[in-house]
Amino acid sequence: GQMPKNFQVIDVGMSKVCSIIAEIDEAGMMRVLGVGVVPSKGMQKGIVVDIDRARRSIQESVRMAQSTSGIEMKSAFVSITGRHLRSVNNRGTVGIFRRSRLVSPGDVRKAVAESTSITIPSDRRLVRIIPRYYILDGQVEVKDPVGMHGFRLDADTHLVTASATAIRNLVDCVRSAGVEVEDLIPGAVAAGEAILNEEEKELGAFVADIGGGTADIALFKQGGVWHSAALPIVATR
Repeated sequence: GQMPKNFQVIDVGMSKVCSIIAEIDEAGMMRVLGVGVVPSKGMQKGIVVDIDRARRSIQESVRMAQSTSGIEMKSAFVSITGRHLRSVNNRGTVGIFRRSRLVSPGDVRKAVAESTSITIPSDRRLVRIIPRYYILDGQVEVKDPVGMHGFRLDADTHLVTASATAIRNLVDCVRSAGVEVEDLIPGAVAAGEAILNEEEKELGAFVADIGGGTADIALFKQGGVWHSAALPIVATR
């Protein structure tokens, strides 16, 4: 979709909390306006273990980003990590029944929604749906099927689920620091989107973002995410 003119991000890690306020100019280039980096407290392996201390770290980091940019952070995209993240690839199918047999944006949305009809345990939540590619009439893989002819559309997606309590605690922390959560982004996916170009995503690339408590890993190929996970880092002496 359209990127907001200015957008805010909070990355809550085990060693540091980083808040960024940036803007996108007309040319689509990003300009960072404010940054706040503070030591992270109350987090362990990507999970909130002390709400008060975590909230104070987030608050301090947000305050720094606000004071350097002069912009108030009302809502932000928040990264999530931790070994509670799980990913699975799935497929959703819809028939194209109108006479023209032309695929509409609604058909695409329906096929993607169908792909999420997996059984998710009550203690887990679906946090990210990433379309990988689409298939028309069981044969041709396409990136954007809108406006193409077909009788059947399949959507292949990468689904990321997380522990419902881990999510709730993180969201509560950010909210109590005075910021609404716009969306939750798995750390590995964010890292891949930030550093890989289209060609690298197409040919295949493995991304590992090694942090203080977890390593966020993602495998990109054919332009999409095929596998993602957060592995705990065990300190060895």
